[in-house]
Amino acid sequence: MKVEAVIAGSHLRFDGVWQRPQQLLSRLAERVPVLFVEEPFAAAEERNAILERGAVSVLRPFRHEPGDARLDGATIRSARDWLGSRRAALWLYTPMMLELADAFPAAPLIFDCMDDLASFDFAPSGMREREAALLERAGLIFTGGRSLYERRRGEGERVKLYPSGVEFERFAAARSIEPHPLFVALEGPVFGYSGVIDERLDPAIVRELAARECHLVFAGPVVKIDPAILPRAPNVHFTGQLPYEELPRFLAGFDVALLPFARNAATANISPTKTPEYLAAGLPVVSTPIADVVADWGDVVHVAATPPAFAAACFAALEPDPARRERGVERARRVGWDGIASAMWDDLQRLAANP
Repeated sequence: MKVEAVIAGSHLRFDGVWQRPQQLLSRLAERVPVLFVEEPFAAAEERNAILERGAVSVLRPFRHEPGDARLDGATIRSARDWLGSRRAALWLYTPMMLELADAFPAAPLIFDCMDDLASFDFAPSGMREREAALLERAGLIFTGGRSLYERRRGEGERVKLYPSGVEFERFAAARSIEPHPLFVALEGPVFGYSGVIDERLDPAIVRELAARECHLVFAGPVVKIDPAILPRAPNVHFTGQLPYEELPRFLAGFDVALLPFARNAATANISPTKTPEYLAAGLPVVSTPIADVVADWGDVVHVAATPPAFAAACFAALEPDPARRERGVERARRVGWDGIASAMWDDLQRLAANP
């Protein structure tokens, strides 16, 4: 079978923080048409819409039942109308879109497992059972990190490890461009974080740093947590969601980049995309002992477990370490999204040829 289109189902919004699904699917869209199906929005009057986002078409479903992440018949019909007579492959990021596999049973099925979604706060009911069904049905299971791979390698040769990558040249530009104007008025060291601010961050670490002589910049949206648990102080700055194109200008203003993750169920299997982005920008990085960070980047990232130790590591990382910096840059250079997407596409082509 020749793959003539890809229908992808994701728990993330295409217009949200630019992450693994957007990176990969925008590259697949250079080869074949791609339809990105979002989880349903709850709205009383809206109808399903297909929006064009560059080379990717985005199907935005609406339904009346709030909190129901499953796809309804109207969404399936919209996907079928978009596909027409083309032969599709299915590329799922969430088990809550198994209805796509039911609707297109002849299509090769890929599960790109970027996170253990069932362990996140407010996961939809039935997520774990649906994940088991998806793991059984998928012809290919891509895993976004080593911990996820180890948990799923028992599924056999269908499971392949593809940690997330980086647009190296984009983030390497942070080493030579002017920082965002926000940083002009900030005196003293700037410790920064880019990405979603949710239950994975450790508020105790944030409070510890906020009490020190430094500035904290959080470049990303606050979701799923009460913002009141985060410190509000003159030296703590929250930007909200930023355009992806703006991130290098913010990283250019960081003195140290942060991975201040809690140790909980939501972080047990994460492999943060921002790690190679920080390193490509030439930044020193301080992380809590997240398993995948330690395994993949432990020789170039500073690791500290407790809030006081984390704060101490941030200030220690201000001391120049050119050798560590260059090792980090070179390591990040090797994990470009273009190569990852090409390898995944080759795997998909083999699956389609030998279903």
